[in-house]
Amino acid sequence: MKALFLSAALLLGAATPASSQSKTDDPKALTVVNRMADNIGALHSCTFRLDVSHDEWNDDAGMLVKLNNSHEVFLVGPDKMLVNTTGDAGHRGFWYDGKDAYSYWYGENNYGRVSAPPTITAMIERIHEDYGVDFPAADLLSPTFVDDLIAQSESITFLKPVRIDDQDCFHIAAKGTDQDMELWVSNDAATLPVKYLFRTREKGQVTEYEATFSGWKMNPDLPTTLFRFTPPPGSREVRMVSRNEKPAAGGKK
Repeated sequence: MKALFLSAALLLGAATPASSQSKTDDPKALTVVNRMADNIGALHSCTFRLDVSHDEWNDDAGMLVKLNNSHEVFLVGPDKMLVNTTGDAGHRGFWYDGKDAYSYWYGENNYGRVSAPPTITAMIERIHEDYGVDFPAADLLSPTFVDDLIAQSESITFLKPVRIDDQDCFHIAAKGTDQDMELWVSNDAATLPVKYLFRTREKGQVTEYEATFSGWKMNPDLPTTLFRFTPPPGSREVRMVSRNEKPAAGGKK
């Protein structure tokens, strides 16, 4: 599972039931994650906050350091998204209106624009592939989350329930070859994700990506204007260069 940073695939259709199951997968765990996926897949709009802490190598320090960012997410399926990000990555905004995607850097007062596919899912895939932009909780909120989790896990276990911020939660652990995942899901009628943790082992190094949801609003009435980017006064448009773009003939490589 890739620890991406935002998704709206949930708004494009409910997740399909898991097609296969390992002998070591706990049926109780799969019941919880399937219920979570079904509820997310039934949404046509939602908002939430995602507070993220993740490890990143720092060349100056010569070690892994913790970085923290917060994302305010607004989604309307199938073609509207807004993300407001603050933290160690700086203050950034991302708008998608079904035709174009905009990134705005508040500190520099500049923005980039690219034409985008007509659905959130296709846009996320294109922007990630072409520009390396990651979106919060993309894997977790994907319609294929349960099948992907089963395929990439050696075992999925239902652990002892816990409380997070005075909320009763189911606790699921998925052990994989190179990456483990822990997932906490609310033990209530909504059965929404509360927190998740990816633990990745690569080249003898273990890194963690931890994210906590809060402020879930299911099917809010969000105005179309919210997803329409208007360049602020004095802002400058900068060209966004795709990482797949080939240099011009005779140009520098």
